Amino acid sequence: MDPSSTTVHLDLAWEGSTGGRVHIRLSPNTPAAEQFRLLCTGQTGVSYRNTKLHDVRCKGEPGEWVVGGDYEGKGGQGGAGIIDISGGQYRASRTAGDVWWWEWSGAARAAQFAITTRDYEGGWVPDAVFGEVVSGLEVVRAAANHSDITQVTVVDCGIVLNQ
Repeated sequence: MDPSSTTVHLDLAWEGSTGGRVHIRLSPNTPAAEQFRLLCTGQTGVSYRNTKLHDVRCKGEPGEWVVGGDYEGKGGQGGAGIIDISGGQYRASRTAGDVWWWEWSGAARAAQFAITTRDYEGGWVPDAVFGEVVSGLEVVRAAANHSDITQVTVVDCGIVLNQ
């Protein structure tokens, strides 16, 4: 499947909240987008379903982002890549809603992803953006504000068919 027009969803939930659905449009020609699609559908036998968000960085500040994608250990130390995600045409940005490949330095965590929740200008900017939140950014922001990000679960994920 060509990820150029693919939109996937992550359904997030945590105790004391109704959570919600996040729609992410994947960028074309990026192996990380293809890997993200595969992990949302579970086609390869592993999935983001029932994983946790495991970190929030710059909490409450410009450039805030959440991290998830550890389908192995679910605590941030695993989530090996299922395909080679190097190469492709990634963009550099740190705009709210950007979805980017978090662990580019090693295969042990190459399936981990980050979602920027607050715009940031200046300083370090990720250069591996492969998607953007097209709806549900408020759900990700609410998750980032939760007292314990590790209680936020991806309860379901998949492809959005009616785009």
